[in-house]
Amino acid sequence: MPHDHKTMGIKKDCVSIKLLQAILPMKKMKLLGLAAATVALSACGIIEEISSSDSDDWTFGQDLAFLKKHDPECLILGQGDSYIAVSPNWQARVLTSTLDGEEGLSLGWYNRLLAMDDKREEEYLNRFGGEERLRIGPEGGDASLFFPAGSLYTAENWRAPSFLSKEPWKLVERSATEARFEKLAEVDNAKGAHFKMLLERQVSFIPKADAAKILGIDIPEGVKAVAYQSINKVTNLGPDDWSSKFGMINISVQSCFTANDTTAVFIPYKPGDMAKFGDILSGEYFVASESQYVVEPNFIKFKVDAKRIEEIGVNAMRSKGILLSFNGKSNVLTVITYLRPASVKGYLPNTWRRNNPKNEGDAISVYNNGPVAQGAFYAMPFYEISTHSPALALARGKSQFHLQRTYHFSGSEYDLGKIAYALTGISMKQIRGEE
Repeated sequence: MPHDHKTMGIKKDCVSIKLLQAILPMKKMKLLGLAAATVALSACGIIEEISSSDSDDWTFGQDLAFLKKHDPECLILGQGDSYIAVSPNWQARVLTSTLDGEEGLSLGWYNRLLAMDDKREEEYLNRFGGEERLRIGPEGGDASLFFPAGSLYTAENWRAPSFLSKEPWKLVERSATEARFEKLAEVDNAKGAHFKMLLERQVSFIPKADAAKILGIDIPEGVKAVAYQSINKVTNLGPDDWSSKFGMINISVQSCFTANDTTAVFIPYKPGDMAKFGDILSGEYFVASESQYVVEPNFIKFKVDAKRIEEIGVNAMRSKGILLSFNGKSNVLTVITYLRPASVKGYLPNTWRRNNPKNEGDAISVYNNGPVAQGAFYAMPFYEISTHSPALALARGKSQFHLQRTYHFSGSEYDLGKIAYALTGISMKQIRGEE
């Protein structure tokens, strides 16, 4: 699908992938103004306006030019026409990716306006976004890592730990297709317990042929693809074992993509008795309206359009370890898988509720962004897919990891339908809502 290059007026040969790969570390991110709805960006001597509504029109080449200016330490991993952008300054996040070179669509969503602001230091708390990032939880429950001890669970008191939102991570090693990062981190939970840990994150590009082997399917020759995986590891460096008495933690991997009227997420689930497997669908904090989702006999369809704040989840007993999203505007099929534990264990809550003694949190959750107040007409156009590990009861010196893989495919609807059906049993007609 052709894309308009006049958004930023960047010449297509302005920044090459090879040039970006060769960039040496320079200065830390320089940020401009967040307060204005539009900002001036100087790229290759051209100054144009950026507006948040441009986010679904950017090419990967435009993002390369932007990142060269505002995050010159960002790494470009991949080969051929398939690349991912990974930033140590943004906590080792995959910011975006492409399956069609510099001219191809930039597939991830991140808050570009925030990347240009150095005048409002407190705004780092809102540094959400990125096509894939590591998150340590829980966000809610009595042992939350996001609220100070003794505080009310309100938006005013919510604080993302700085090692997840502000501080850069150390780049340990890299190659043309892989990068490994680490971060020493300390945090207190709402019970007053102190956690000291080592976080490690390894991001690896997956060639198309290897993606087919991992998924166990044939990828048609005419389909373009970009794929990668992240291994996210946490090690208990504190003096005490982690237990339910003082609170445990979990690992989440969160992935943000552009939302629009043509995009929906599809979550296959295990059918069965509710008494054995629990509810098919949960909405722990932002309850989805019935107009936004459909529960079919073997999958859930959730429309993600950035028009209303909503969230749904699927528990570990129901999850099959895979979900899809399809963007009808760009004709991109996204597949996300995660490594499920051998046995179902307790999961920590995503909700801000103080109590969840049964540890019945979700293994998968999907968030649809939307206006923050009634009567508001605009919200940043993104949705977020999260996969979660069980609660981690780690003894001193012990480690646990959470693995997630992300695949993007672009091609004919017939070929994309073959991929979706082979992986999940969901047809392109069902994806399109035609049956």
